[in-house]
Amino acid sequence: MGTKFKEVNTLSFIGNIGPKTERVWKEVDEEIDIVGCQEKHERACQLIAPLKLLQADLPGDSDSKQLPIFINDDVRIELQYCRGERGANGHRPAGFHETQIQVQNSRVTKTSEGDFPLDEGDVLVLPPAVTHENSGAGPTTRLIVYTRSPMQIGHTYPVKESVIPNKQCIVLKPKTVLDKIDNGAASGGKHFELVENADIMIETTHRSDAQKIYHRGFGQDEIAFQLTGQRATRTSQGDFMLDTADFLLIPPGTSHRNIGDMATIRVILYTRKTVRLADEYIERAKRMGQAI
Repeated sequence: MGTKFKEVNTLSFIGNIGPKTERVWKEVDEEIDIVGCQEKHERACQLIAPLKLLQADLPGDSDSKQLPIFINDDVRIELQYCRGERGANGHRPAGFHETQIQVQNSRVTKTSEGDFPLDEGDVLVLPPAVTHENSGAGPTTRLIVYTRSPMQIGHTYPVKESVIPNKQCIVLKPKTVLDKIDNGAASGGKHFELVENADIMIETTHRSDAQKIYHRGFGQDEIAFQLTGQRATRTSQGDFMLDTADFLLIPPGTSHRNIGDMATIRVILYTRKTVRLADEYIERAKRMGQAI
């Protein structure tokens, strides 16, 4: 027998737009139900480490590179790496909204609605009509999310005044609102939503300890993105260690919790529809000799 944990099962898409998900609490034995899990999963977890692929040079590369990672018809989750002073505008699909999350170093996004300095963890939402470029000293990494539908501030984000008056853009600075968030009584850490629409919900977790509960989701794909530091996730499909800018896809029906006692920040993306690995990622990984 192993250590007993509470496990929350969310039975449909996690989000505040549309029907609310039903939550069911269970008890699991970590040794038997998680580490020694005998269940057969329809889909495997996928640990993706694209930053090294972007930092390496291939023929035809520029100083600003952007790589789609997970996609479906309504959402594209991409990683951008800029070595030089100026970054390209990316390749936003026509009519899509763009959410930028700053991963490493500071950078300024210059737009038709003004200039927006972004520090580590900051979020900027740009509607389709807003053109932009980014600039700054030294290399930088950004998480880019393109969505067919508009994004809005998440239900539990503690400051609702982040919509700029008379502007279409949204700016969030999560580190500045941490004092307004209590550590989660059930799971630990400071955990709150950032932005969402009917197809995706993006949240963040600031923690320096192991998660106290397990989560098993249904009705959504869950993608963990390591914003800072290094942290492991224990799942019923095995343990996965994420470094900064790594992704972990956790498919429906997979129990999981974050483990370790280091201070880290994660971004979690829940998509209503199943995502798949982008062809561009697969092609570049093969060219670099990285296993898929």
